[in-house]
Amino acid sequence: MDIVYQYSTLGMGWCINCHRETEVKFKDNDYYKQYERYHNELKAGTREKVTVEDIGGLECQKCHY
Repeated sequence: MDIVYQYSTLGMGWCINCHRETEVKFKDNDYYKQYERYHNELKAGTREKVTVEDIGGLECQKCHY
């Protein structure tokens, strides 16, 4: 039987470093199409701002699961 162990610290610093170092792939990535929509709405004047809530920032499970 394999022994299970925690490979990474899974602490906040570990997460933040990954977010700082990981390159975002925008091309052919459906997730980022919402950002293009926000940009176009801001440019057209139909949206005044984009909040953290708009991009899913109130979903604690994205980081804290």
